[in-house]
Amino acid sequence: MVSSGLFVNLCIFSFFVSIMIAIRIFLLQRLAHKYKWMSGIYASIVSAILMVYSVTYQQITYDLRFLPLILTVLYFGYRAGAVAGITMAVCSIYLESHWLLTILILIFTFLFSLPLIRYKKQFSLLKQSLLCFFLHFIVHVLLTNYFWNTPIQSPFYSEIEYLVFGILGLGVAVATIEFYRKFYAVAEEAAYAGSDSCKDEEDSFFVRIMKKELEYTKEQLESFINHHMDAVIITDLEGQILRVNEAYEKVYGWKSHEVIGKKYYDIAGTFSKDVHENIKKTVAEKEAINRVEVVRARKDGSLVDLRITISPIFNGKDELVGLSGVCVDISEAKKAKQELDLLHRKLKESELKYRTLFEYANDAIYLLEIGSDHFPARFVEVNEAGCKRFGYTREELLSMPCHGIIPRDSDIVQKTVEEIRNGNLSFTLQSQFTFKSGEIKKLEYSGKLFNIENKKVLLIVSRDRTEYLKTEELLQKSEKLAAVGQLATAIAHEIRNPLTAIKGFMQLLTEKASKEELTYMNIISSEIERIEMITDEFMSVAKPQAVTFQSIDLQLLIQQVILLLQPQATMKNIFIELNSYGEMPFVYCESNQMKQVFINILKNAIEAMPSGGEIKVELRKKDNNHIHIQIIDEGVGISKERIKHLGEPFYSIKEDGIGLGLMICFNIIQQHKGTLSIESEVNKGTSVEICLPLD
Repeated sequence: MVSSGLFVNLCIFSFFVSIMIAIRIFLLQRLAHKYKWMSGIYASIVSAILMVYSVTYQQITYDLRFLPLILTVLYFGYRAGAVAGITMAVCSIYLESHWLLTILILIFTFLFSLPLIRYKKQFSLLKQSLLCFFLHFIVHVLLTNYFWNTPIQSPFYSEIEYLVFGILGLGVAVATIEFYRKFYAVAEEAAYAGSDSCKDEEDSFFVRIMKKELEYTKEQLESFINHHMDAVIITDLEGQILRVNEAYEKVYGWKSHEVIGKKYYDIAGTFSKDVHENIKKTVAEKEAINRVEVVRARKDGSLVDLRITISPIFNGKDELVGLSGVCVDISEAKKAKQELDLLHRKLKESELKYRTLFEYANDAIYLLEIGSDHFPARFVEVNEAGCKRFGYTREELLSMPCHGIIPRDSDIVQKTVEEIRNGNLSFTLQSQFTFKSGEIKKLEYSGKLFNIENKKVLLIVSRDRTEYLKTEELLQKSEKLAAVGQLATAIAHEIRNPLTAIKGFMQLLTEKASKEELTYMNIISSEIERIEMITDEFMSVAKPQAVTFQSIDLQLLIQQVILLLQPQATMKNIFIELNSYGEMPFVYCESNQMKQVFINILKNAIEAMPSGGEIKVELRKKDNNHIHIQIIDEGVGISKERIKHLGEPFYSIKEDGIGLGLMICFNIIQQHKGTLSIESEVNKGTSVEICLPLD
């Protein structure tokens, strides 16, 4: 049943193809400009007739309605095919119940046929038509049996019958049309050859077409030369200029009528030898000279940089008849290239300078990638100073995460993250950090936040301020000492003069005082002497006194000091013990100053032991050049925070202290080229160690 219906479709389709050829013969001259549109409408009419004579088998319709659409697209283009497709869709709506399926197949068939129009020169029309129908057949089978609500009951051979009749229909149609086209071309050529008026080009349709084609080609060539952006020049084999375009006039400055008919060597001037060699080479080898950079002179004598291409021109017999040259003005491009090269060179030099500055900077420089949580994620770049500070190589630092080197809970990271979260793009901070080696350093670092390739990075320049802060601390002490000196000078000036007068009047009053009054006078005199002693201490700070160094027995000097302070120690239930280890050599020093040092230190030890106890004074020879004195008490001790401030003027841990005693001790030991150090622990006592040179 399917075969009979498709056979009827095939006969109807073949008949209407023949009718179409007959129509084309009669309408070629009059309706040639409307022929494509008429072909689309005609194809849709044929498809509608084929629909009427279609056959339905198990609810599936079989006919050859899509063959006219395929032929229309291949022979007349997608516009005529679109007209045929739209008309077929309208007819399907009126003639069929399953019109939506027909429209879907129609759309996909049309879309799959379009690419063949672009590549139609690569295949014959028969191959193109068969390929289109095969694509349509796949679409038909898929949509009908798998993507449509139609029961799958039709046997497989029904689809095969549809494929076979479709191939037969296309074969008959393409063979008929191609036979007609070749027959028409042969008949036209024979009619032209046998015509008496073949010499009259205006009476021959074929000659008129050829003439129009030649005129069109000539117009295109003229337009190409005239509107070419680059200078075009055409010469004969002797170098005589035959044609130039407007771009040539702009590049060289010569008008076309000034150069046509002249030799190109004459126009080139001093560069004629170069031109002559290029032309001779092209004529001899019959090959183009490609993209040669040359310098040419303009009409006004100025020079222009050009890139020329010289090509041979052949006639229909493959004979060389002329040369064409295309000259591209590359002056601006060459200038831009020179500027670009200069810029690249400067950038390279600048990069080298910055790289040198980065690599050999004394400060540590780090480039860190910042994560979404504002914490440093990894090292992007680091200089040599930064590697040495952390004790890792550059490769190790770049491969390790930041938290593996700098803990997230460290002070330096917390301060940095706080600045980033506050939106500060640049900041300077100070912090203390313990490095891998166990060394603790005080750092000052500056940070700059910016973006590189949509990543947030932080540039850190870190400087070790440990030694600087120590120097600054010493400078502050020095400034305090200078202030103390000025203050001591003023106090000495203001106190000593009235003090001298008071002492004088006290001596006069003592001579006339009674025994009871004399007791009070002696107390007043002792207090005056104490004031005088304090004044002398101030004076010693303000201006070092002239001292006399000599070799003395340091053990005997300390015994005298202990004897002097023993009554005060006994009153507080304190025992002072002197131990000497080995024979003690004489020490070269100033005896009065050394007495002052030991009196201050022992006095401080006595005052630090309100509940009594024992003070040990030990002497030992450290080596052949130094003697070591250690004074150990069992007092209340000193905290570590206070020890580092001992020796500063006006800093004292005693309620009535003025903070000058230890400062004077430090100065005296320093003048003797020795050292004084203090170690203490709260509630366990204090140890003062003095080391003096023997010479």
